[in-house]
Amino acid sequence: MSHDADDYDESEMFPCPHCSGFGHVECHCGGDLCVCENYGEATCHVCGGEGEVTAERYDRYEENQRRNYAAMAAILGKAWAKP
Repeated sequence: MSHDADDYDESEMFPCPHCSGFGHVECHCGGDLCVCENYGEATCHVCGGEGEVTAERYDRYEENQRRNYAAMAAILGKAWAKP
């Protein structure tokens, strides 16, 4: 069987920033007390279990994380501000 150059994706791949390249994350229902039949693990929703993402998806994830952190900092800053 020959392999054509068209069979390969030339885009650079990076380890998934959400699951650190493992392809799975801990589910949200309690780890050892999991009731969702995933036994504490769920497929990563960012990479779909592949463990790698494209540069575009990686950058988009990081930008969303920065916005989330900034929003939480603003909320916590208001909560801790003295009246």
